[in-house]
Amino acid sequence: MKTDNKTLIEIKRLHEQYVKEVEFSGIKPLSIEIYKSHSKNFVRWIHGDFVPGGKLKKTMEDNILKEQNQAV
Repeated sequence: MKTDNKTLIEIKRLHEQYVKEVEFSGIKPLSIEIYKSHSKNFVRWIHGDFVPGGKLKKTMEDNILKEQNQAV
């Protein structure tokens, strides 16, 4: 976790408020989803539950291991 519990609770509360404002902002549905998912990932990162590019890195590592095993 990148911060203390009290601060994280406040960040989550503010994030809920942000999501509501985004949903009622009048922007296009795809933009709403992008705003929501990116901000959610930021909150997850603060909590220690998200690594930017983590899924991509995992996929690349899996592919390298697969290639190494095929070469043997």
